[in-house]
Amino acid sequence: MSEYNGDWAWSDYVLPEGYAYASQNKGVLNFYIASFGPLTPPATDPLACRVNPPGGALSGFWVHFYDNDPQKPFTQWTQYMLETASLAKQAAKAAYHHFPMRTYAVGTSNGGYQVRRAMEEAPDLFDGGVDWEGTYINPTENILVDLPPAIRNFPDYAASNYDPDSAAAQAIVAAGYPPDIVHRDVGGNVTGSLWKNYYTEFWEVTACQWQERFDPSYATYTSGLGNYDYLSRLDGAVYRSVAAVTTTGKIKKPLITVAGTMDALLPIKRQARAYEAAVNASRKGNDEHRRPQYRLYEVQNGNHIEGYAKIFSELRLIQPYAQRAFDLLVSHVEARTPLPPSQCIAKDGTIVQNPSEPGHCVNLYEP
Repeated sequence: MSEYNGDWAWSDYVLPEGYAYASQNKGVLNFYIASFGPLTPPATDPLACRVNPPGGALSGFWVHFYDNDPQKPFTQWTQYMLETASLAKQAAKAAYHHFPMRTYAVGTSNGGYQVRRAMEEAPDLFDGGVDWEGTYINPTENILVDLPPAIRNFPDYAASNYDPDSAAAQAIVAAGYPPDIVHRDVGGNVTGSLWKNYYTEFWEVTACQWQERFDPSYATYTSGLGNYDYLSRLDGAVYRSVAAVTTTGKIKKPLITVAGTMDALLPIKRQARAYEAAVNASRKGNDEHRRPQYRLYEVQNGNHIEGYAKIFSELRLIQPYAQRAFDLLVSHVEARTPLPPSQCIAKDGTIVQNPSEPGHCVNLYEP
């Protein structure tokens, strides 16, 4: 992704409303090609990650993430978020002769993580934020805990002909993942699997990037990412590096999280709900009497990759709900309108003040 990634979701939405819009990509480029062709890691680059697992179209395509270089630690993600906001405010003043009256932060995935950190660390720069399926990071709960079980068990699940009752499928669900969506033709042959899309396109390469960042001494492809046991390797250095980028939940300005129940990259049970728990823990249950309100709006059948809704008609887009959450946030900050409570947004439903299903969605998947 790049600094232009959010344009389709946010700039076209807020600019007609009179907002200025500034965007950044965590202060870092994405990756460069380390090798193309061989199925084994390039000897010249110990930090290279393959784009697809074996059998994928790009399994011989190896990339080097700039984020894994020593001079680009993840701690800079927050730093650049705050610096961008400061620069944007100064640019607005230069153009319009006064600073903006209000400043809001919005972001998706790792950008959602940045929004959370901004609400935790910079109440002087922001008036509120919307994080769209933000990444949760904690020394004992993060995607390095969640991804390996999915990577390890998916091949056996596929070999079972995508049997939801197989031991492999049950192990993936037990790791916090939503159920798979499987399409079959009239002959019973599998023509599509939501988990397969995530497995081939996101699970392994994401785990590689994070493991190489926080625990580079692990033999990524010799020992196998599916066998990576983060908690058993949580020594002082690994713990400190993850702790440095922890999302604490100690928000100082209003924040709304919007997340999909069918997110199979950042599973809602281990990510959005975990961050909500961190916020609640920081307040010891005394949320409504705190000025910086927090809400979690769960989108029934929403997932991490909006484009997958074109492939799997059972899925729902999150974008409309993220934009609606932004409008609710602005009304809350500027007109003191109460935020609707945290809720499960029914499939094709809306965010409402009196939800029929407050709190978490009972089922991650609704046919």
